[in-house]
Amino acid sequence: MSANKKNSLLLIVRFIIQLIFFIILPGIYINAFAGIKQIYMGVINQSFSFVGNLPQLIEVIAVIPATIVFGRAFCGWMCAFGTLGDMLYLISNRFFKIKFKMNEKLDRVLKYFKFVLLAFLIAVVWTFDITIFTGANPWNAFGVLATFGKFPDVSYALTEFTIGTLILVAIIIASFFVERFFCRYLCPLGAVFSIVSKLKFVKISKLSQKCGSCRICTNSCAMGIQLYKHDKIDSGECIHCYKCVSACPRNNVAINIGKEDMRTGVAAALAVTCMTGLYYAGTIACNASGTVNTITSTKSTSKSSESQIYADGTYEGSGTGFRGAVTNVSVTIENDIIKDIKVVSYGDDAPYFNRAYNSIANQILSSQSTEVDAVSGATYSSVGIMDAVADALEKAKITPVIASSDVEEKVTEVPTPTSAALESTPVSADFEPTQANNSNELSKSDNNANNENSENEAKSTENSKSIYKDGMYEGSARGFKRGITTVSVVIKNDKITDIEVVSHGDDRPFFNSAYAVIDEMLQTQSTDVDVVSGATYSSMGIMNAVEDALEQARTQ
Repeated sequence: MSANKKNSLLLIVRFIIQLIFFIILPGIYINAFAGIKQIYMGVINQSFSFVGNLPQLIEVIAVIPATIVFGRAFCGWMCAFGTLGDMLYLISNRFFKIKFKMNEKLDRVLKYFKFVLLAFLIAVVWTFDITIFTGANPWNAFGVLATFGKFPDVSYALTEFTIGTLILVAIIIASFFVERFFCRYLCPLGAVFSIVSKLKFVKISKLSQKCGSCRICTNSCAMGIQLYKHDKIDSGECIHCYKCVSACPRNNVAINIGKEDMRTGVAAALAVTCMTGLYYAGTIACNASGTVNTITSTKSTSKSSESQIYADGTYEGSGTGFRGAVTNVSVTIENDIIKDIKVVSYGDDAPYFNRAYNSIANQILSSQSTEVDAVSGATYSSVGIMDAVADALEKAKITPVIASSDVEEKVTEVPTPTSAALESTPVSADFEPTQANNSNELSKSDNNANNENSENEAKSTENSKSIYKDGMYEGSARGFKRGITTVSVVIKNDKITDIEVVSHGDDRPFFNSAYAVIDEMLQTQSTDVDVVSGATYSSMGIMNAVEDALEQARTQ
């Protein structure tokens, strides 16, 4: 086989590998950058623990060492966002015949922007823990939309990551004109790799005296590196796609490790194998050691039981993770303290779930609350874990028992005055009985007054027992993916007689499943009913919306 055919085959193999990683590990680049953030935050907060944060550092451990040795091979062979850029540019060239040449000076200046963006994220967003830019992250929008084999969740991306989605659309459009637009100018992880890969051992070299003036290698470079100016490519921008090697008609471009030449593709194969092996080895090690299965609290359990909220024991709870996948956890409670959170089962992708679980469980145990920050790049899994723990805690709650004596009305009996008491009652001097039957009429009048008072007291007692005003009331609450569920509730004689859904923002399959909670609430006359498995968010949205309506109907 000729050298040109071998080089062309290399590009085909590279594209296949890119597609494989796009399908099986589309979010590894998000997790790698989030892992760098985890290290930085742990260092500045003086709370970094390598073992404790191992599940969140797997991608960093897999990618950074390989980048030091092989350069930015991850960007050229494994990054899903880079693969998207390659596909868009290929479509623009092959089908739309778009031809656009970026000015060299402008290209060189714009490449510094990703370093500025990285510095801003570290010095401002990470250091001061600013969250207002979360919705502007195109990576999060891409993570929601780029799920192989499932319909892209456009509505959620637009709702939760509005600015990020718009930026993603702009990047997609720009990628039709400039190859690897995001990688060149905007990727903060690419900025990290550019710095780290300065230490790389594997480099591309060529002999300028054999090149002539064709500049084919430069024109074929995905990152716009001016290859014609150099004999050895030290630039941190090189992603080792080897398009320059394949394009050179004189076979003048070679790959070197140190001073030794390497066969074309060997370096890339070693880099991909190294990163993949480290990634899966780390994941297996975490699973085997139980790092991602159980997290235990070390908090004191000396709390008094007099005001205890939860009953001691172990309780299971369920939550909805990515695209409706169910997460089941068991939570151990001791003296009102969450002591242990253990994974029973989950349906999310393992890389995202493991990343979310370690952080979320530690935050819950530390704060003793389910209201904690979701993990960037694993939002769905984070929320699923939080909801599962909250569900378990709800089951652990101690229901207060109210004694009947506390709610029964106490009726004070008024003693009937005796004749002796009447005789001893002083009579005013101004009082003169005029007729003999005055005493009888007075007695009747007293009796009528007593009867009226009794009726008023009865009515007052009846009204005091009324909890809700009759009528129709609307209530709203957040359901799945923060969609708003609105219901109308009809109250008559303190009973819920009808519940109708006015509108909802949930996915229809999940909401239809959750609809069963309405029948449960009508039967039990309570909003404290069991959620529908697999539709926890939608169930809670309906129940909370009914509770909101009932709150409006309550009598003061």
